[in-house]
Amino acid sequence: MTDAMSAPDPSTLGVAVELVHLPVKATTDQLREVYVEVSGPCGYENFIRQGTGARLETTGNEERGASRVTIGRDRMVFQEEGATTSSEILGKRIEEVVGSLRKRVNLPVIVARTRTHRTLIQVPGGGEASSWLSQHTFALDGGNFEELGRPAKFSGFRLQLPPQVQGEALHLIRIEVWLKNPRVLYIEDAATWRHPLPTDQLQQLAAELRSAEEITAVRIPRWLASLES
Repeated sequence: MTDAMSAPDPSTLGVAVELVHLPVKATTDQLREVYVEVSGPCGYENFIRQGTGARLETTGNEERGASRVTIGRDRMVFQEEGATTSSEILGKRIEEVVGSLRKRVNLPVIVARTRTHRTLIQVPGGGEASSWLSQHTFALDGGNFEELGRPAKFSGFRLQLPPQVQGEALHLIRIEVWLKNPRVLYIEDAATWRHPLPTDQLQQLAAELRSAEEITAVRIPRWLASLES
């Protein structure tokens, strides 16, 4: 088996966290107050009113990616772009925004939450991603497709990692050939927790984000590298 240390290092494209809650009604003034309160610790630079909610954001530059949170009637969506994204930074922003909003509206619990992590990874051992998938993931060659009457290529596959104990996330994972570079794999991991989380216990959310990040950034690359053996 390929040693874990030789696993390719993934490059993060972005992370999004969606928090679903019971419907609330926040006024423009209340949302602007949230922006003023969290803009310092979270680094948000713009306030944009959207429908019944608002978007707080900061634009990206050469040193950092863009960051934004969209506050809606029944959900909040946090989005972080770029390789500098970390669970600690994202968790801090979530804690600040949720904490500020719950001072102004009735927001006792997060009903469900999903963390979607998008990364790129070099094909283990080099070569084209499509050929690597057919040889190492499915163990198939051109002869297996003769009945189709034409050549076939693998574009990717999906995995499901169901929770094994209470509190674990369901992971839905896509591993595909990246269209912009045939020697790179695109990985998308959507981790979903469906048990309620009180908004005064957001330290649990931070732990959940870290556990999900380990799947995407450590365990999946290590598993892919092991298929080279």
